[in-house]
Amino acid sequence: MNYSVPFKATTVFLSVFLLYVGAVAISLMTGPSGIDASLLVDMPFFPSSVPGGSIRGHQPLNVTIVTWLLLPRTLMALLCGAALGAAGVLIQGATRNPFASPATLGVNAGAMVAIVMGSVLLPDITGQYPVVVAFTGAIITTLLVFRLASAISHSPVNLVLVGMAITLSFGAISAGMLMFFENRLDGLYTWGAGNLSQFDFQAVQHSWPIILLFTLIALFFARQLDLIALGAEQAQTLGVNVRHTVGFSLLIAVILSSTVVSQVGMISFVGLIAPHIARGLGCQSVWSRLLLASVVGAWLLLSADIAARLIPIMVSDSHYSFPAGVMTTIVGAPFMIFLLTRRNRVGALGATTGETGIRALFSMNPNRTLAVLSLLCLILMGLSLSLIEMTFMHLRWPRVMSAAFAGAALGVSGLVLQTLTRNPLTSPDVSGLTTTAVLFIVLGAVLYPGIDSFGVMLLAISGSGFALILLLTLSRLTGFNPLLFALGGLCLSAVAATLISMVLVLGSNQSSEVLIWLSGSTYAVTDERTYPLFSAVIILLPILWMMWRRLDILQLGAYLPTLLGIRVSVTIALLLVIVALLSAFSVAAVGGVSFVGLMAPHICRVTGMSSHRHLIPAAAITGALLLVSSDWLSRTVIAPFEIPSGLLVSGAGGIYFILLLLSGKYMQRR
Repeated sequence: MNYSVPFKATTVFLSVFLLYVGAVAISLMTGPSGIDASLLVDMPFFPSSVPGGSIRGHQPLNVTIVTWLLLPRTLMALLCGAALGAAGVLIQGATRNPFASPATLGVNAGAMVAIVMGSVLLPDITGQYPVVVAFTGAIITTLLVFRLASAISHSPVNLVLVGMAITLSFGAISAGMLMFFENRLDGLYTWGAGNLSQFDFQAVQHSWPIILLFTLIALFFARQLDLIALGAEQAQTLGVNVRHTVGFSLLIAVILSSTVVSQVGMISFVGLIAPHIARGLGCQSVWSRLLLASVVGAWLLLSADIAARLIPIMVSDSHYSFPAGVMTTIVGAPFMIFLLTRRNRVGALGATTGETGIRALFSMNPNRTLAVLSLLCLILMGLSLSLIEMTFMHLRWPRVMSAAFAGAALGVSGLVLQTLTRNPLTSPDVSGLTTTAVLFIVLGAVLYPGIDSFGVMLLAISGSGFALILLLTLSRLTGFNPLLFALGGLCLSAVAATLISMVLVLGSNQSSEVLIWLSGSTYAVTDERTYPLFSAVIILLPILWMMWRRLDILQLGAYLPTLLGIRVSVTIALLLVIVALLSAFSVAAVGGVSFVGLMAPHICRVTGMSSHRHLIPAAAITGALLLVSSDWLSRTVIAPFEIPSGLLVSGAGGIYFILLLLSGKYMQRR
């Protein structure tokens, strides 16, 4: 993309200065009480008294609000935005990937899950050294993402796909911890969404030395990153130690991101947008881009925080503010989709080194494999039903049957999506179909608490249909590039998950109930939810099976199906509609269940199956087996208490995913 835009330095400087002055003034006047602008002239900035001290106690209310609430919040937004902007430049420069940022590579998610787990397991250490705990989680996650991405391919898009998949997985772990330790982690849910609320200057005092120091250190690597942008071999020829430069740049970026997460939670996409804006203003060198991205990032985050405070006031005349991370994600994910649609101007965006596949671990007769899977599934369903008294059968059988049919629907949906995108990282939850359906249902549950099962089903279908329309539009704009399609789905999932967090914060009186359902559980399944799911699976799966030849041909590439007389666009649209319906009905029955659609096709392929004639029934049976076994374990592991089955599947899926990649069973098709 040609970012060269002529400008005068003086004009840009004055514009940035005026934007900053305006944003800071608005921020200091946007509080829980009407603030007179004249108060800002004589404000005692950086008061020497401690919170609650004599000076604070004798100040007028408005002065106290500005001094101890709005001023530290404004400074924190500026510091965190600058840190994320600098981190984004470093990550994009080190990876030569314009998609890369602390949010898309899982750095923020790793820091967040470390803080959550540390607050439960090591509360004293986490409370005293939050930056260290966050950095530990972030650096481990960064190493994991790079290792997994290199195990698949060296595609820059695959790097981001792995990072965002890890982000979704860690998000499920954080949600589970927040649900099971609700009292101990009180308030951490809102904080985790990126809450800039401050009550003193303690966070500012702890953060600014780290952010300033490592931003200055990053400037020393700017020249080396400029040379690396020419190519690793050329940079090596010019005397640059590429490995050390990349490693130190990523290390500094992780430290900056961890500092932000440890103080205010997850702030997404600022590190993605700010470097692109800086490049768009003409900053071609890393040194100038680093400085300007810090300035832009600070302004972006402060503006997002102002919007998070103003929107509730304008909508409902309430002084409750949204987490700032919600606003940055709502803006940032569409910006990332915008970059996808303009991939032809950025060579690295559309560059893929090949397509990923799965090498079979062993070969079995497909019919024998189907028989074994069917027998295992029937035995497990029989055990789940036989371990209870007949008087409770009417309560248990809907759970077991809904788990089986939902697992089958998700397993087949994942298989079809992986075939269409020719990427084994794709699944209904990763593509945004189930996450958007969950969003619509959560909105309905909060706005209409007494909504019936039919209403839930309609909301789920509407959510999946909405996501499908967006993805089809994106696929048309990108020429149906499989990796870009999958990445667009991840962006959609990020937006939906963020909006769900916002809805849960606003409807806090129902958060616990919605969180359990959101994690994926058969606890509240009734006959009314089971019958529609049963009908959908019985009708749609045979239709898919009758299309097995077309699916076999579609996975061969983009041109061969057309030569064989297949109407590719119509076939793909029909398949995606079926996938959206199956995903919607499963979400309406058991909630948001992750990784079933990812694992089931993998398990079938490692047995040596290649034809969809066998893969479709095998994926259905495997998905049912996975979800039924998870439902059974959820009721027995910590009985009489119950773990949402979706959390067990997510945990098992994450472990399976990592082991499969590290074992080297992925192969490149060129």
